[in-house]
Amino acid sequence: MPRLLSFLLLALLLGERAAEAARMPDQQTLSPSQAQEFTATADLTETGTALEPTPPTEATGHARPGDSAKPGAPSQEHAGDRAVNQAGEHAGDQAAPEDQSARDSAAAIISGSRKPGIIEHQLVRDQSGGPVVNISYPSVGSKQIDSDIRQWVTGIATAFEQSCSNGTFTAGAGLDGERPPYELWGSYSVTTPSPAGLSITFEVWTYSGGAHGNLDVMTLNYSLLTGQRLGLVDLFEDPDAALHLMSTWSYKELSRRLGGMRQEQMLRTGLNPVPENFASLTLTPQGVRINFQPYQVAPWAAGAQKVDMPLDQLLPASPLLRLWGR
Repeated sequence: MPRLLSFLLLALLLGERAAEAARMPDQQTLSPSQAQEFTATADLTETGTALEPTPPTEATGHARPGDSAKPGAPSQEHAGDRAVNQAGEHAGDQAAPEDQSARDSAAAIISGSRKPGIIEHQLVRDQSGGPVVNISYPSVGSKQIDSDIRQWVTGIATAFEQSCSNGTFTAGAGLDGERPPYELWGSYSVTTPSPAGLSITFEVWTYSGGAHGNLDVMTLNYSLLTGQRLGLVDLFEDPDAALHLMSTWSYKELSRRLGGMRQEQMLRTGLNPVPENFASLTLTPQGVRINFQPYQVAPWAAGAQKVDMPLDQLLPASPLLRLWGR
């Protein structure tokens, strides 16, 4: 009995100590080091969603040791993404003027335009057994001007097709062995002497057999104030005086430029002061560019000739100065 009683007392004592030990975690306090680690983790968790992006200079793309082991800490990969995005936004906001200009030029190219506000179009006709026509032309945002440009380009294409269908055209291999022998290709450039004027210069290449093709340089000049297409009589109050001034100026310039390829008779014939010899005028901010056709003033080998004439030299013909912003 005494031994049995001793065992019972020992069992009761051990049970009370076990119960006391079970209650101890609820009552114990954290050590200083444990409390510091828990507080740091809690701070990261609370500020994780409001954490400002890491400055660009700190974005490395690599996680700091221990970051991924802390519950609630933001992912370093995501923070790096935010830093890179922020760096890109700041770079865009602080772009230098030349960078902005480069972006504008790139946007113009992507949108199909040669310069902002001008959209490029193409007229393409390529039927089996018929001539190939491919003309690039612009629209400038004026309904009247755009309609006139489109009608003019369509007229050029139709006239070429009609000339090819007069009974002498036969399908066959072209210069590359595959294309029809008759082709027309057109490109353009745009100049603006001022916000009041617009000049479109077309270079139209045609091939209808022979040793080489043919080139025609043609221009369309417009008033952006009225939308009207302008001819010689619209550009100058005294068109006859303008013809003589341009003839004299061009003779001096071409005689000096052509050198050994200068042919006096060709010059005198091609520079005779008549409207058809000066039908292709490009308006520039400085004055007028006179475009001559191949063989008009020089041999084919000399290329198409262009002469720039300052506006001041044309003042005796009373040019429409507001087209040049004067």
